[in-house]
Amino acid sequence: MPTTSRSECHTAISLWATPAGKVIPEDASITRAVLDKYERSIQDDLNQLDDNLKVLAALPYINIFGLDDTMLDRATALALAGIAPKPFDHAILAGILVTAQRLWESGERGLSFCETDAGLQPWGRYGDIKPELRAAYDQSHVWVYGDFTLAQPMRPSDFE
Repeated sequence: MPTTSRSECHTAISLWATPAGKVIPEDASITRAVLDKYERSIQDDLNQLDDNLKVLAALPYINIFGLDDTMLDRATALALAGIAPKPFDHAILAGILVTAQRLWESGERGLSFCETDAGLQPWGRYGDIKPELRAAYDQSHVWVYGDFTLAQPMRPSDFE
């Protein structure tokens, strides 16, 4: 299958849009320049991705871990129970739940998880509870916040 470069796409759009009277040549040129800058910016960010991840991994409060057998077993159980909608969500959820349970068993309290992905939040779009997901978090003693302000939903004072 032949591939098309970005500049070929930009040229093709310009060749169609300008004669069709949809875009004047000056606007097409400006748009092409903006898109080229945006594309270069994205490419620069992608080129820095490995270095940025290494910097994050070196921070003392970041713990990057691979899934162990217990986590993989839990991911399978979550998938079979239909608790999380996507395969990657099963892995993330299993890692969170197993790690939280281990922390709880070692004496840690006040465990929280900040999650902006609706698929892993224990509530739906309109605030309705997802019972199986809420129960999974509760069993691991994890309170889930919907963002990184640690404000919503408010943690009940009696939550353990």
